[in-house]
Amino acid sequence: MLSSTRSLESQLQAIDARAAAIRADLPAIHGWREDAQAVLFHLSRHDNQPIILCILGGTGTGKSTLVNRLLSANLTAASFKRTFTAGPIAIVKENSAPPEDWLGLPHIAASEIPARGRTDSLLLVPSKHELLDHLILVDTPDLDGDQPTHHAQADRAFRWGQAILFLVSPEKYQMTELMPYYRVARRYGLPAIFVMNKCLTAQMLEDYRNLLEAEYPGANLFAIPRDDAGYEPQPRENLSALGQSLAQLQLPDAARQEPARRIRVADLLGRLRDQVIAPLRKDRREADVILGSMRAMETPPAGVDVNPITEQLQRRLQQRSVLYLIGPGRILDRVRQMPQMLVRLPRTAWDILMGRDGPPKPPDPAVAEARQVPDFNRVLSDQLAIIQSRIDDIVRSTPAGQRWFADPAIGYDTSKIDLSEAGKIADEELKELNDWLTRRWNATPRDTALLLKLVRHLPGGEKLTQWTETAPYLLAIIVAAHHAFFGHIDLMILGGYSLATWLTERLSNEVAARTRLANRTIAERFEKLAHEQILRTIKWIESRVPSSTELDGIESAADKLQEGLGT
Repeated sequence: MLSSTRSLESQLQAIDARAAAIRADLPAIHGWREDAQAVLFHLSRHDNQPIILCILGGTGTGKSTLVNRLLSANLTAASFKRTFTAGPIAIVKENSAPPEDWLGLPHIAASEIPARGRTDSLLLVPSKHELLDHLILVDTPDLDGDQPTHHAQADRAFRWGQAILFLVSPEKYQMTELMPYYRVARRYGLPAIFVMNKCLTAQMLEDYRNLLEAEYPGANLFAIPRDDAGYEPQPRENLSALGQSLAQLQLPDAARQEPARRIRVADLLGRLRDQVIAPLRKDRREADVILGSMRAMETPPAGVDVNPITEQLQRRLQQRSVLYLIGPGRILDRVRQMPQMLVRLPRTAWDILMGRDGPPKPPDPAVAEARQVPDFNRVLSDQLAIIQSRIDDIVRSTPAGQRWFADPAIGYDTSKIDLSEAGKIADEELKELNDWLTRRWNATPRDTALLLKLVRHLPGGEKLTQWTETAPYLLAIIVAAHHAFFGHIDLMILGGYSLATWLTERLSNEVAARTRLANRTIAERFEKLAHEQILRTIKWIESRVPSSTELDGIESAADKLQEGLGT
Protein backbone atom coordinates (compact mmCIF):
# COMPACT_ATOMS: atom_id res chain seq x y z
CA MET A 1 0.00 0.00 0.00
CA LEU A 2 1.16 3.50 -0.67
CA SER A 3 2.04 5.43 2.43
CA SER A 4 0.30 8.68 1.53
CA THR A 5 -1.74 10.62 -0.95
CA ARG A 6 1.40 12.61 -1.66
CA SER A 7 3.04 9.50 -3.10
CA LEU A 8 -0.02 8.90 -5.28
CA GLU A 9 0.22 12.42 -6.58
CA SER A 10 3.92 12.30 -7.42
CA GLN A 11 3.69 8.99 -9.29
CA LEU A 12 0.65 10.13 -11.23
CA GLN A 13 2.46 13.32 -12.17
CA ALA A 14 5.34 11.21 -13.50
CA ILE A 15 2.96 9.16 -15.67
CA ASP A 16 1.30 12.35 -16.91
CA ALA A 17 4.73 13.70 -17.88
CA ARG A 18 5.45 10.49 -19.83
CA ALA A 19 2.15 10.81 -21.65
CA ALA A 20 2.90 14.42 -22.54
CA ALA A 21 6.35 13.43 -23.83
CA ILE A 22 4.85 10.75 -26.07
CA ARG A 23 2.49 13.01 -27.99
CA ALA A 24 0.47 15.59 -26.08
CA ASP A 25 -1.57 16.46 -29.17
CA LEU A 26 -2.94 12.96 -29.85
CA PRO A 27 -6.68 13.04 -29.01
CA ALA A 28 -6.52 9.92 -26.82
CA ILE A 29 -3.57 11.22 -24.81
CA HIS A 30 -4.95 14.75 -24.65
CA GLY A 31 -8.27 13.53 -23.24
CA TRP A 32 -6.59 11.25 -20.72
CA ARG A 33 -4.29 14.01 -19.53
CA GLU A 34 -7.29 16.27 -18.92
CA ASP A 35 -8.78 13.54 -16.71
CA ALA A 36 -5.42 13.11 -14.99
CA GLN A 37 -5.27 16.81 -14.15
CA ALA A 38 -8.71 16.54 -12.54
CA VAL A 39 -7.59 13.56 -10.44
CA LEU A 40 -4.45 15.43 -9.41
CA PHE A 41 -6.67 18.30 -8.28
CA HIS A 42 -8.65 15.94 -6.04
CA LEU A 43 -5.42 14.49 -4.63
CA SER A 44 -4.27 17.93 -3.56
CA ARG A 45 -5.32 19.55 -0.27
CA HIS A 46 -7.72 22.50 -0.45
CA ASP A 47 -8.21 23.41 3.19
CA ASN A 48 -10.12 26.55 4.13
CA GLN A 49 -11.38 27.05 0.59
CA PRO A 50 -15.03 27.17 -0.56
CA ILE A 51 -16.43 23.88 -1.82
CA ILE A 52 -16.83 23.82 -5.59
CA LEU A 53 -20.40 22.66 -6.32
CA CYS A 54 -21.20 21.92 -9.98
CA ILE A 55 -24.81 21.93 -11.20
CA LEU A 56 -25.53 19.30 -13.86
CA GLY A 57 -28.69 18.58 -15.82
CA GLY A 58 -30.38 18.31 -19.18
CA THR A 59 -31.55 20.99 -21.56
CA GLY A 60 -34.27 23.21 -20.16
CA THR A 61 -34.18 21.82 -16.63
CA GLY A 62 -33.50 25.31 -15.26
CA LYS A 63 -29.87 25.18 -14.03
CA SER A 64 -29.24 28.88 -14.59
CA THR A 65 -32.64 29.81 -13.14
CA LEU A 66 -31.91 27.78 -10.00
CA VAL A 67 -28.57 29.57 -9.50
CA ASN A 68 -30.27 32.94 -9.82
CA ARG A 69 -33.01 31.95 -7.35
CA LEU A 70 -30.55 30.60 -4.79
CA LEU A 71 -28.51 33.80 -4.91
CA SER A 72 -31.49 36.17 -5.38
CA ALA A 73 -29.85 37.87 -8.39
CA ASN A 74 -29.90 37.63 -12.16
CA LEU A 75 -26.29 36.43 -12.61
CA THR A 76 -26.45 33.78 -15.34
CA ALA A 77 -28.40 34.05 -18.58
CA ALA A 78 -31.44 31.77 -18.84
CA SER A 79 -33.94 30.89 -21.54
CA PHE A 80 -36.99 28.62 -21.39
CA LYS A 81 -36.87 28.03 -25.17
CA ARG A 82 -33.39 26.54 -25.69
CA THR A 83 -30.02 25.83 -24.12
CA PHE A 84 -28.47 29.14 -23.26
CA THR A 85 -25.32 28.46 -21.21
CA ALA A 86 -22.45 28.11 -23.69
CA GLY A 87 -19.69 27.37 -21.17
CA PRO A 88 -19.02 26.93 -17.43
CA ILE A 89 -19.76 29.92 -15.18
CA ALA A 90 -18.44 30.10 -11.62
CA ILE A 91 -20.36 32.33 -9.20
CA VAL A 92 -17.86 33.39 -6.54
CA LYS A 93 -17.67 35.70 -3.58
CA GLU A 94 -16.32 39.14 -4.43
CA ASN A 95 -12.50 39.24 -4.31
CA SER A 96 -12.45 35.43 -4.38
CA ALA A 97 -11.88 32.74 -7.01
CA PRO A 98 -11.44 28.98 -7.38
CA PRO A 99 -7.85 27.60 -7.52
CA GLU A 100 -6.03 28.87 -10.60
CA ASP A 101 -5.65 25.43 -12.14
CA TRP A 102 -9.24 24.36 -11.55
CA LEU A 103 -11.00 22.98 -14.64
CA GLY A 104 -7.84 23.27 -16.73
CA LEU A 105 -9.21 26.37 -18.51
CA PRO A 106 -8.31 30.08 -18.33
CA HIS A 107 -10.26 31.98 -15.67
CA ILE A 108 -11.77 35.19 -17.06
CA ALA A 109 -13.94 37.78 -15.34
CA ALA A 110 -17.34 38.05 -17.02
CA SER A 111 -17.61 41.20 -19.11
CA GLU A 112 -21.39 41.32 -18.88
CA ILE A 113 -24.06 40.06 -16.49
CA PRO A 114 -26.10 37.91 -16.81
CA ALA A 115 -23.30 35.78 -18.26
CA ARG A 116 -23.73 33.13 -20.95
CA GLY A 117 -20.36 31.44 -20.62
CA ARG A 118 -17.63 30.67 -23.16
CA THR A 119 -16.51 27.34 -24.54
CA ASP A 120 -12.79 27.99 -24.04
CA SER A 121 -12.69 29.47 -20.53
CA LEU A 122 -14.24 29.60 -17.08
CA LEU A 123 -16.18 32.84 -16.56
CA LEU A 124 -16.10 34.30 -13.05
CA VAL A 125 -19.15 36.19 -11.84
CA PRO A 126 -18.88 37.92 -8.44
CA SER A 127 -21.70 38.10 -5.88
CA LYS A 128 -22.08 39.24 -2.27
CA HIS A 129 -24.46 36.45 -1.24
CA GLU A 130 -23.48 34.81 2.06
CA LEU A 131 -23.90 31.31 0.59
CA LEU A 132 -20.74 31.97 -1.42
CA ASP A 133 -18.69 32.16 1.76
CA HIS A 134 -19.09 28.41 1.86
CA LEU A 135 -19.60 27.43 -1.80
CA ILE A 136 -18.60 28.26 -5.35
CA LEU A 137 -21.59 27.53 -7.60
CA VAL A 138 -20.71 26.41 -11.13
CA ASP A 139 -23.40 26.60 -13.80
CA THR A 140 -22.71 24.19 -16.68
CA PRO A 141 -24.01 23.54 -20.22
CA ASP A 142 -26.53 20.76 -20.84
CA LEU A 143 -25.69 17.07 -20.80
CA ASP A 144 -28.15 15.98 -23.48
CA GLY A 145 -28.15 18.75 -26.08
CA ASP A 146 -27.38 18.47 -29.78
CA GLN A 147 -23.95 20.10 -29.38
CA PRO A 148 -21.22 17.64 -28.30
CA THR A 149 -19.06 20.48 -26.98
CA HIS A 150 -21.72 21.27 -24.38
CA HIS A 151 -21.73 17.70 -23.12
CA ALA A 152 -17.91 17.64 -23.03
CA GLN A 153 -17.79 20.79 -20.89
CA ALA A 154 -20.42 19.49 -18.49
CA ASP A 155 -18.49 16.22 -18.18
CA ARG A 156 -15.30 18.18 -17.49
CA ALA A 157 -17.01 20.12 -14.71
CA PHE A 158 -18.29 16.87 -13.18
CA ARG A 159 -14.78 15.39 -13.06
CA TRP A 160 -13.36 18.52 -11.43
CA GLY A 161 -16.26 19.22 -9.04
CA GLN A 162 -15.94 18.57 -5.33
CA ALA A 163 -19.71 18.21 -4.95
CA ILE A 164 -22.54 17.81 -7.46
CA LEU A 165 -26.10 19.10 -7.67
CA PHE A 166 -28.14 17.05 -10.16
CA LEU A 167 -31.13 19.00 -11.52
CA VAL A 168 -33.97 17.30 -13.39
CA SER A 169 -37.48 18.14 -14.53
CA PRO A 170 -40.59 15.92 -14.88
CA GLU A 171 -39.67 15.44 -18.53
CA LYS A 172 -35.99 14.70 -17.86
CA TYR A 173 -35.65 12.79 -14.60
CA GLN A 174 -35.45 9.46 -16.43
CA MET A 175 -32.90 10.63 -19.01
CA THR A 176 -30.31 7.92 -19.55
CA GLU A 177 -27.43 10.42 -19.77
CA LEU A 178 -27.66 11.08 -16.01
CA MET A 179 -27.57 7.47 -14.74
CA PRO A 180 -23.80 6.89 -15.26
CA TYR A 181 -23.04 10.15 -13.43
CA TYR A 182 -25.10 9.00 -10.43
CA ARG A 183 -23.07 5.80 -10.20
CA VAL A 184 -19.70 7.53 -10.64
CA ALA A 185 -20.56 10.19 -8.02
CA ARG A 186 -21.34 7.43 -5.56
CA ARG A 187 -18.18 5.47 -6.49
CA TYR A 188 -15.98 8.52 -5.89
CA GLY A 189 -17.72 9.47 -2.66
CA LEU A 190 -18.86 12.86 -3.99
CA PRO A 191 -21.47 14.70 -1.91
CA ALA A 192 -24.50 14.82 -4.19
CA ILE A 193 -27.79 16.71 -4.00
CA PHE A 194 -30.75 15.89 -6.24
CA VAL A 195 -33.42 18.43 -7.21
CA MET A 196 -36.55 18.05 -9.33
CA ASN A 197 -37.44 21.41 -10.79
CA LYS A 198 -40.90 22.28 -12.15
CA CYS A 199 -42.39 19.43 -10.14
CA LEU A 200 -46.18 19.03 -10.60
CA THR A 201 -47.15 16.31 -8.10
CA ALA A 202 -45.81 14.45 -5.11
CA GLN A 203 -46.02 11.21 -7.14
CA MET A 204 -43.48 12.53 -9.62
CA LEU A 205 -41.08 13.22 -6.79
CA GLU A 206 -41.60 9.73 -5.35
CA ASP A 207 -40.97 8.13 -8.74
CA TYR A 208 -37.69 10.00 -8.92
CA ARG A 209 -36.80 8.95 -5.36
CA ASN A 210 -37.40 5.28 -6.21
CA LEU A 211 -35.22 5.59 -9.27
CA LEU A 212 -32.40 7.08 -7.18
CA GLU A 213 -32.51 4.27 -4.62
CA ALA A 214 -30.97 1.92 -7.16
CA GLU A 215 -28.21 4.32 -8.19
CA TYR A 216 -27.55 6.52 -5.14
CA PRO A 217 -29.21 5.16 -1.97
CA GLY A 218 -30.03 7.70 0.71
CA ALA A 219 -29.99 10.60 -1.72
CA ASN A 220 -30.87 14.11 -0.52
CA LEU A 221 -33.88 14.95 -2.70
CA PHE A 222 -35.57 18.33 -3.06
CA ALA A 223 -38.42 19.68 -5.18
CA ILE A 224 -39.21 23.05 -6.69
CA PRO A 225 -42.81 23.25 -7.99
CA ARG A 226 -43.81 24.77 -11.27
CA ASP A 227 -45.10 28.31 -10.75
CA ASP A 228 -48.59 27.46 -12.00
CA ALA A 229 -48.83 24.08 -10.20
CA GLY A 230 -51.02 23.47 -7.16
CA TYR A 231 -48.38 21.15 -5.70
CA GLU A 232 -46.29 22.31 -2.73
CA PRO A 233 -43.39 20.10 -1.51
CA GLN A 234 -42.78 19.24 2.11
CA PRO A 235 -40.87 21.92 4.08
CA ARG A 236 -37.84 19.61 4.34
CA GLU A 237 -37.80 19.30 0.53
CA ASN A 238 -38.55 22.83 -0.73
CA LEU A 239 -36.27 25.59 -2.07
CA SER A 240 -35.62 27.02 1.37
CA ALA A 241 -34.54 23.62 2.70
CA LEU A 242 -32.29 23.24 -0.34
CA GLY A 243 -30.55 26.53 0.50
CA GLN A 244 -30.00 25.44 4.10
CA SER A 245 -28.63 22.08 2.97
CA LEU A 246 -26.18 23.80 0.66
CA ALA A 247 -25.04 26.11 3.41
CA GLN A 248 -24.28 23.09 5.62
CA LEU A 249 -22.65 20.99 2.91
CA GLN A 250 -19.38 19.36 4.00
CA LEU A 251 -16.77 17.26 2.24
CA PRO A 252 -15.83 13.84 3.67
CA ASP A 253 -12.83 13.86 6.00
CA ALA A 254 -9.41 12.70 4.77
CA ALA A 255 -9.85 9.16 6.04
CA ARG A 256 -13.09 8.72 4.09
CA GLN A 257 -11.71 10.45 1.03
CA GLU A 258 -8.62 8.21 0.80
CA PRO A 259 -10.39 5.09 -0.59
CA ALA A 260 -12.31 7.21 -3.09
CA ARG A 261 -9.09 8.87 -4.24
CA ARG A 262 -7.47 5.49 -4.80
CA ILE A 263 -10.50 4.40 -6.79
CA ARG A 264 -10.17 7.56 -8.92
CA VAL A 265 -6.53 6.78 -9.62
CA ALA A 266 -7.30 3.14 -10.38
CA ASP A 267 -10.06 4.13 -12.80
CA LEU A 268 -7.73 6.63 -14.43
CA LEU A 269 -5.08 3.94 -14.93
CA GLY A 270 -7.75 1.65 -16.38
CA ARG A 271 -8.68 4.33 -18.90
CA LEU A 272 -4.99 4.76 -19.68
CA ARG A 273 -4.70 1.08 -20.62
CA ASP A 274 -8.04 0.75 -22.40
CA GLN A 275 -8.35 4.12 -24.12
CA VAL A 276 -4.71 5.06 -24.70
CA ILE A 277 -2.16 2.26 -24.53
CA ALA A 278 -4.20 -0.52 -26.16
CA PRO A 279 -5.36 1.56 -29.17
CA LEU A 280 -1.89 3.06 -29.59
CA ARG A 281 -0.28 -0.38 -29.55
CA LYS A 282 -2.69 -1.48 -32.25
CA ASP A 283 -1.86 1.64 -34.26
CA ARG A 284 1.84 0.98 -33.68
CA ARG A 285 1.55 -2.51 -35.14
CA GLU A 286 -0.31 -1.20 -38.17
CA ALA A 287 2.16 1.67 -38.55
CA ASP A 288 5.02 -0.85 -38.57
CA VAL A 289 3.30 -2.70 -41.42
CA ILE A 290 2.98 0.55 -43.36
CA LEU A 291 6.59 1.54 -42.66
CA GLY A 292 7.86 -1.86 -43.75
CA SER A 293 6.07 -1.53 -47.07
CA MET A 294 7.28 2.05 -47.46
CA ARG A 295 10.93 1.15 -46.88
CA ALA A 296 10.62 -1.71 -49.38
CA MET A 297 9.38 0.59 -52.11
CA GLU A 298 11.56 0.80 -55.18
CA THR A 299 11.84 4.17 -56.83
CA PRO A 300 10.85 3.84 -60.51
CA PRO A 301 13.16 5.30 -63.16
CA ALA A 302 12.47 8.85 -64.24
CA GLY A 303 11.71 7.69 -67.80
CA VAL A 304 13.23 10.80 -69.42
CA ASP A 305 15.43 10.73 -72.54
CA VAL A 306 16.62 14.10 -73.86
CA ASN A 307 18.01 12.54 -77.05
CA PRO A 308 15.39 14.31 -79.27
CA ILE A 309 16.88 17.63 -78.20
CA THR A 310 20.52 16.70 -78.81
CA GLU A 311 19.80 15.02 -82.16
CA GLN A 312 19.18 18.43 -83.68
CA LEU A 313 22.52 19.67 -82.37
CA GLN A 314 24.32 16.67 -83.85
CA ARG A 315 22.82 17.37 -87.26
CA ARG A 316 23.63 21.06 -86.93
CA LEU A 317 27.29 20.32 -86.16
CA GLN A 318 27.46 17.92 -89.09
CA GLN A 319 26.05 20.59 -91.41
CA ARG A 320 28.63 23.09 -90.22
CA SER A 321 31.49 20.65 -90.58
CA VAL A 322 33.96 21.19 -93.48
CA LEU A 323 34.13 17.46 -94.15
CA TYR A 324 30.34 17.28 -94.23
CA LEU A 325 29.97 20.37 -96.41
CA ILE A 326 32.57 19.21 -98.92
CA GLY A 327 30.24 16.35 -99.83
CA PRO A 328 30.91 13.44 -102.19
CA GLY A 329 29.54 15.42 -105.16
CA ARG A 330 32.17 18.15 -104.98
CA ILE A 331 34.90 15.63 -104.29
CA LEU A 332 33.95 13.80 -107.54
CA ASP A 333 34.80 16.90 -109.64
CA ARG A 334 38.26 16.94 -108.14
CA VAL A 335 38.70 13.23 -108.54
CA ARG A 336 37.72 13.19 -112.21
CA GLN A 337 40.54 15.65 -112.88
CA MET A 338 42.97 13.68 -110.73
CA PRO A 339 42.48 9.95 -111.57
CA GLN A 340 45.76 9.09 -109.98
CA MET A 341 44.24 9.92 -106.61
CA LEU A 342 41.35 7.49 -106.91
CA VAL A 343 43.26 5.03 -104.84
CA ARG A 344 42.94 7.46 -101.95
CA LEU A 345 39.13 7.37 -102.01
CA PRO A 346 37.25 5.24 -99.54
CA ARG A 347 34.68 2.66 -100.67
CA THR A 348 31.80 5.09 -100.22
CA ALA A 349 33.22 7.62 -102.69
CA TRP A 350 34.07 4.83 -105.18
CA ASP A 351 30.44 3.63 -105.13
CA ILE A 352 29.23 7.14 -105.80
CA LEU A 353 31.73 7.54 -108.63
CA MET A 354 30.51 4.35 -110.27
CA GLY A 355 26.91 5.61 -110.10
CA ARG A 356 25.73 3.06 -107.63
CA ASP A 357 24.29 5.62 -105.29
CA GLY A 358 23.62 9.30 -105.26
CA PRO A 359 25.15 11.76 -102.88
CA PRO A 360 23.37 11.78 -99.51
CA LYS A 361 21.02 14.65 -98.94
CA PRO A 362 21.56 16.81 -95.89
CA PRO A 363 18.69 16.75 -93.38
CA ASP A 364 16.01 19.30 -93.85
CA PRO A 365 16.26 21.78 -90.92
CA ALA A 366 12.53 22.51 -91.16
CA VAL A 367 11.74 18.86 -90.58
CA ALA A 368 14.04 18.76 -87.57
CA GLU A 369 12.50 21.88 -86.09
CA ALA A 370 9.01 20.47 -86.56
CA ARG A 371 9.74 17.47 -84.41
CA GLN A 372 7.82 17.53 -81.17
CA VAL A 373 9.97 17.51 -78.04
CA PRO A 374 8.36 15.65 -75.08
CA ASP A 375 7.05 17.67 -72.13
CA PHE A 376 9.68 16.52 -69.65
CA ASN A 377 8.25 18.70 -66.87
CA ARG A 378 4.94 16.87 -67.07
CA VAL A 379 6.63 13.48 -67.43
CA LEU A 380 8.47 13.90 -64.12
CA SER A 381 5.46 15.44 -62.37
CA ASP A 382 3.35 12.47 -63.47
CA GLN A 383 6.03 10.07 -62.24
CA LEU A 384 6.03 11.71 -58.79
CA ALA A 385 2.21 11.61 -58.75
CA ILE A 386 2.39 7.87 -59.44
CA ILE A 387 4.80 7.40 -56.52
CA GLN A 388 2.52 9.39 -54.22
CA SER A 389 -0.44 7.31 -55.35
CA ARG A 390 1.46 4.13 -54.48
CA ILE A 391 2.29 5.60 -51.07
CA ASP A 392 -1.39 6.46 -50.55
CA ASP A 393 -2.35 2.86 -51.28
CA ILE A 394 0.19 1.61 -48.73
CA VAL A 395 -1.06 4.03 -46.05
CA ARG A 396 -4.66 2.99 -46.66
CA SER A 397 -3.80 -0.71 -46.46
CA THR A 398 -4.47 -0.75 -42.67
CA PRO A 399 -7.43 0.53 -40.61
CA ALA A 400 -5.22 3.01 -38.77
CA GLY A 401 -3.84 4.29 -42.06
CA GLN A 402 -7.36 4.71 -43.45
CA ARG A 403 -8.28 6.74 -40.37
CA TRP A 404 -5.23 8.97 -40.69
CA PHE A 405 -5.71 9.35 -44.42
CA ALA A 406 -9.37 10.34 -44.14
CA ASP A 407 -9.02 12.86 -41.29
CA PRO A 408 -8.23 16.29 -42.76
CA ALA A 409 -7.35 17.63 -39.31
CA ILE A 410 -4.38 15.26 -39.10
CA GLY A 411 -2.88 16.78 -42.23
CA TYR A 412 -1.64 13.81 -44.27
CA ASP A 413 -1.32 16.07 -47.31
CA THR A 414 1.36 18.09 -45.49
CA SER A 415 3.72 15.14 -45.95
CA LYS A 416 3.46 15.31 -49.74
CA ILE A 417 6.00 17.06 -51.94
CA ASP A 418 4.52 19.49 -54.44
CA LEU A 419 4.47 17.91 -57.91
CA SER A 420 6.05 21.06 -59.32
CA GLU A 421 9.27 20.12 -57.49
CA ALA A 422 9.65 17.17 -59.87
CA GLY A 423 8.95 19.43 -62.85
CA LYS A 424 11.69 21.81 -61.67
CA ILE A 425 14.25 19.05 -62.09
CA ALA A 426 13.44 18.81 -65.79
CA ASP A 427 13.30 22.58 -66.20
CA GLU A 428 16.66 23.17 -64.50
CA GLU A 429 18.52 20.35 -66.22
CA LEU A 430 17.06 21.15 -69.63
CA LYS A 431 18.02 24.80 -69.19
CA GLU A 432 21.59 23.76 -68.53
CA LEU A 433 21.45 21.41 -71.50
CA ASN A 434 19.99 24.13 -73.69
CA ASP A 435 22.77 26.51 -72.62
CA TRP A 436 25.29 23.89 -73.69
CA LEU A 437 23.42 23.32 -76.92
CA THR A 438 23.43 27.04 -77.65
CA ARG A 439 27.17 27.25 -77.12
CA ARG A 440 27.81 24.23 -79.29
CA TRP A 441 25.30 25.37 -81.91
CA ASN A 442 27.28 28.53 -82.56
CA ALA A 443 30.69 26.91 -82.13
CA THR A 444 33.01 25.81 -84.92
CA PRO A 445 33.06 22.01 -85.20
CA ARG A 446 36.30 20.30 -84.25
CA ASP A 447 37.13 19.04 -87.73
CA THR A 448 36.78 22.52 -89.23
CA ALA A 449 38.82 24.07 -86.47
CA LEU A 450 41.52 21.42 -86.99
CA LEU A 451 41.72 22.05 -90.72
CA LEU A 452 41.90 25.82 -90.19
CA LYS A 453 44.72 25.30 -87.75
CA LEU A 454 46.61 23.12 -90.23
CA VAL A 455 45.97 25.51 -93.10
CA ARG A 456 47.73 28.34 -91.30
CA HIS A 457 50.98 26.34 -91.40
CA LEU A 458 50.81 25.45 -95.10
CA PRO A 459 52.07 27.51 -98.09
CA GLY A 460 49.38 30.00 -98.97
CA GLY A 461 47.54 29.17 -95.82
CA GLU A 462 47.33 32.75 -94.62
CA LYS A 463 45.22 33.66 -97.64
CA LEU A 464 42.96 30.69 -97.12
CA THR A 465 42.56 31.60 -93.51
CA GLN A 466 41.32 35.06 -94.45
CA TRP A 467 38.81 33.56 -96.85
CA THR A 468 37.51 31.13 -94.26
CA GLU A 469 37.31 33.44 -91.26
CA THR A 470 33.74 34.41 -92.15
CA ALA A 471 32.40 30.92 -92.87
CA PRO A 472 34.32 27.67 -92.36
CA TYR A 473 32.74 25.98 -95.35
CA LEU A 474 34.51 28.46 -97.69
CA LEU A 475 37.56 26.26 -97.38
CA ALA A 476 35.67 23.46 -99.09
CA ILE A 477 34.30 25.81 -101.77
CA ILE A 478 37.70 27.27 -102.54
CA VAL A 479 39.44 23.92 -102.80
CA ALA A 480 36.75 21.67 -104.25
CA ALA A 481 34.56 24.00 -106.33
CA HIS A 482 37.27 26.25 -107.81
CA HIS A 483 39.76 23.43 -108.47
CA ALA A 484 42.43 25.24 -106.53
CA PHE A 485 45.55 23.17 -105.93
CA PHE A 486 47.38 23.81 -102.74
CA GLY A 487 49.47 20.74 -102.48
CA HIS A 488 48.93 19.02 -99.22
CA ILE A 489 45.48 20.54 -98.77
CA ASP A 490 44.12 18.44 -101.66
CA LEU A 491 45.58 15.35 -100.13
CA MET A 492 44.12 16.29 -96.76
CA ILE A 493 40.68 16.78 -98.26
CA LEU A 494 40.70 13.70 -100.45
CA GLY A 495 42.16 11.58 -97.74
CA GLY A 496 39.81 13.22 -95.30
CA TYR A 497 37.25 10.45 -95.53
CA SER A 498 39.15 8.44 -92.96
CA LEU A 499 39.70 11.62 -90.99
CA ALA A 500 35.98 12.44 -91.34
CA THR A 501 35.04 9.05 -90.01
CA TRP A 502 37.19 9.61 -86.93
CA LEU A 503 36.11 13.21 -86.32
CA THR A 504 32.42 12.50 -86.92
CA GLU A 505 32.59 9.68 -84.46
CA ARG A 506 34.18 12.03 -81.95
CA LEU A 507 31.46 14.56 -82.69
CA SER A 508 28.71 12.00 -82.16
CA ASN A 509 30.35 10.76 -78.99
CA GLU A 510 30.48 14.28 -77.55
CA VAL A 511 26.78 14.86 -78.12
CA ALA A 512 25.87 11.38 -76.95
CA ALA A 513 27.94 11.81 -73.81
CA ARG A 514 26.21 15.09 -73.00
CA THR A 515 22.86 13.40 -73.62
CA ARG A 516 23.72 10.56 -71.25
CA LEU A 517 24.93 13.05 -68.64
CA ALA A 518 21.63 14.98 -68.80
CA ASN A 519 19.59 11.77 -68.59
CA ARG A 520 21.68 10.46 -65.71
CA THR A 521 21.51 13.74 -63.77
CA ILE A 522 17.73 13.94 -64.19
CA ALA A 523 17.35 10.31 -63.09
CA GLU A 524 19.57 10.80 -60.03
CA ARG A 525 17.80 13.98 -58.94
CA PHE A 526 14.39 12.42 -59.44
CA GLU A 527 15.41 9.32 -57.50
CA LYS A 528 16.59 11.57 -54.66
CA LEU A 529 13.29 13.49 -54.71
CA ALA A 530 11.27 10.25 -54.69
CA HIS A 531 13.35 8.96 -51.79
CA GLU A 532 12.73 12.20 -49.93
CA GLN A 533 8.98 11.75 -50.49
CA ILE A 534 9.17 8.27 -48.98
CA LEU A 535 11.19 9.54 -46.00
CA ARG A 536 8.77 12.41 -45.40
CA THR A 537 5.82 10.01 -45.35
CA ILE A 538 7.69 7.66 -43.01
CA LYS A 539 8.43 10.58 -40.68
CA TRP A 540 4.76 11.63 -40.78
CA ILE A 541 3.61 8.08 -39.97
CA GLU A 542 6.10 7.90 -37.10
CA SER A 543 4.68 11.14 -35.72
CA ARG A 544 1.16 9.69 -35.59
CA VAL A 545 1.89 6.97 -33.05
CA PRO A 546 4.41 6.52 -30.20
CA SER A 547 7.19 3.98 -30.41
CA SER A 548 6.91 0.61 -28.70
CA THR A 549 9.61 1.69 -26.24
CA GLU A 550 7.60 4.74 -25.18
CA LEU A 551 4.45 2.68 -24.73
CA ASP A 552 6.37 0.07 -22.71
CA GLY A 553 7.70 2.81 -20.44
CA ILE A 554 4.34 4.40 -19.64
CA GLU A 555 2.65 1.01 -19.18
CA SER A 556 5.39 -0.09 -16.78
CA ALA A 557 4.93 3.08 -14.72
CA ALA A 558 1.14 2.52 -14.65
CA ASP A 559 1.60 -1.09 -13.52
CA LYS A 560 3.89 0.02 -10.71
CA LEU A 561 1.36 2.59 -9.50
CA GLN A 562 -1.46 0.03 -9.78
CA GLU A 563 0.43 -2.41 -7.58
CA GLY A 564 0.91 0.29 -4.96
CA LEU A 565 -2.81 1.09 -4.90
CA GLY A 566 -3.63 -2.41 -3.68
CA THR A 567 -6.83 -2.46 -5.74
